[in-house]
Amino acid sequence: MGNAALSLLKIVTGIVSGSMAVLSDGIDSASDVITSTVILFTSSIISRPPNSKYVYGRGKAESIASTILSFVIFFMGCQIVVSAGEQIIYSKAKELASMQAIWVTVASIGGKLLLAWYQFMQGKRVASSMLKANAINMRNDVIISVGVLVGLACTLWLKMPILDPIVALLIGLYIIWSAIGIFRDANVELRDGIEDVSVYKKIIEAVECVPGAYNSHRIRSSRVGNRYHIVLDIEVDGQMTLNEAHRISQAVEDSITKSIEHIYDIVVHVEPKGISQIAEKYGISREELTIDN
Repeated sequence: MGNAALSLLKIVTGIVSGSMAVLSDGIDSASDVITSTVILFTSSIISRPPNSKYVYGRGKAESIASTILSFVIFFMGCQIVVSAGEQIIYSKAKELASMQAIWVTVASIGGKLLLAWYQFMQGKRVASSMLKANAINMRNDVIISVGVLVGLACTLWLKMPILDPIVALLIGLYIIWSAIGIFRDANVELRDGIEDVSVYKKIIEAVECVPGAYNSHRIRSSRVGNRYHIVLDIEVDGQMTLNEAHRISQAVEDSITKSIEHIYDIVVHVEPKGISQIAEKYGISREELTIDN
């Protein structure tokens, strides 16, 4: 609610005062409000239990929503860039922004700082990565607002209205860049990839900590929402009983769970030690991980 109020205040002030930079800052804040609203709505979908149609649950709904949002935010940024560009190129007559725009921007900076601090503390208290990420996003908004404030001050002191659309142009470019980043991150998950590939090293090290488990290979990892789904093969002594092999595979699962946070599921396939292997199309092994590094 606080972010929505600040966004509305900046948009109205930008229109009334004639400052395109303040208006663009308000639109940037509005995109954050839209993002938060969609994430809250998507959370209700994600929380639904798995069924015969969605056996892995609905965790990827967040990535789908983020992809849609990235396009919305991208076009918002493009509109700001086009409008600011027209004012700069065609030097449209424009009055200097009023002092009201400066005071609203100062209030916005203070409000954003308080909201960012509150969200970060709440995220730390409940161990929510989403709240922490949103706090960092608000901190970035503060940087934008500071830039708007500097631009407004220079505009009024130097009597150069052209600085206002220049600041708006920079904000528009930042919004476009943010949209590209959101799309890139969501696209990785939708293609069953992961951003933090160091998770494979942690899996291999976790397997090596288990006596009797050898040669972890064909390791695959993807994200289901904010949790990891991990599949891997290990080798054990081919002479041991099925119960012993199961005990080792369970120990491997426990070891991985201790090494990596936010696990959705782990599937361990057990093979006799030293069995001949053909070239495998999917997954990664220690040798391949070393080559990639």
